[in-house]
Amino acid sequence: MEATREAIGQEALANRLAERADAGTLAHAMLFTGSPGRGGLALALGLARRLHCTGREGGEACGRCPSCQQHDQLQHPDLHFTFPVVKPPGKDKALSSDQLGTWRELLREAGPHFDMVDLRDKMALGNKQPFISVHEAAEVLRRLSLTAHAGGWKVQVIWGAQSMRTDTANKLLKVIEEPPAKTVFILLADSTENILATILSRTQIVPVPPVSKGDARAWLEGQGLDRSRVADAVDLCEGDLAKARRLATEDTAGEFAMFVDWMRISFARDGRKATSMADAFHDLGREDQKQFLAYALHMVRQCIVGNYGAATAVRLRASERGFAEKFSAYIHHGNVVDMQSELEKAARDITGNVYGRTVFLDLSMRMMELLHRPR
Repeated sequence: MEATREAIGQEALANRLAERADAGTLAHAMLFTGSPGRGGLALALGLARRLHCTGREGGEACGRCPSCQQHDQLQHPDLHFTFPVVKPPGKDKALSSDQLGTWRELLREAGPHFDMVDLRDKMALGNKQPFISVHEAAEVLRRLSLTAHAGGWKVQVIWGAQSMRTDTANKLLKVIEEPPAKTVFILLADSTENILATILSRTQIVPVPPVSKGDARAWLEGQGLDRSRVADAVDLCEGDLAKARRLATEDTAGEFAMFVDWMRISFARDGRKATSMADAFHDLGREDQKQFLAYALHMVRQCIVGNYGAATAVRLRASERGFAEKFSAYIHHGNVVDMQSELEKAARDITGNVYGRTVFLDLSMRMMELLHRPR
């Protein structure tokens, strides 16, 4: 499938990786860092295709040989995928193989520029938290101990590597440090922050830069999306194509309305309405709670930029600017650091399964104080 070969806006990095592969200097274990929508998975798929191609005579993979055709169908026997999942009903292990069909279906539908929000939606996880289990690590070890089907390279892609539990990472340490011959590990993670230090020391870290605005715009417009929505998405996506696609296709009016109501209630110090809103927040479910807190953090940051920075640096939709221009007067050097800290802490608490109603009510009490804090 053509989409799996497209590392949109990452041609320079793709070329460097290809040169290393051709020169025999490719690291046996690499960690691609950066939000998933920047194209790390596309780079991994392109590199695997190049290593497996049997018809290439210099340049890119031929696209015609049996290996390339297997890659087109995401069915190459020596390309292995690991990604966060949950235990299916009736089973005691969480294995990627149980969701491999869903993974391939998402890749065919969205191409390689998707993120955890997309994968969770595709797997219909609700409030369940996916992870990479120690059983998955055992499965990786089993697969890589086998002889390559085509007698060439084996490529193990671990997407969402930040979801590996400590016992999972520890079980993979030795094979990542000393993999079988002609085996390449490609780990993909948002950042190095939640990756075990011993894993970091055994991988070559490859930062994947943000996609340029021009490339993001061309990619979205190529999908026939509305140009006004594309313009907003390009300004707001921070070089992340998964985020750009959602911004261009999904309506965030509900998040904006909830944020406006919340700020007005907090400014008015209305405890009764804050309690009612905490109930509504709890009913959103964990992933939507996290998404709302991320949106609130974005709005706070944009308000401080508008307050102290150049107006042209503000990344807001036209519908959001009117409110932000008035609200930004209450976001200043005296409260913005604590406000951001409280929102980030609330997001961590939600991720850690703290009761949503309690998190939001505590956060609202803090916002009531912060919004009235003097400059």
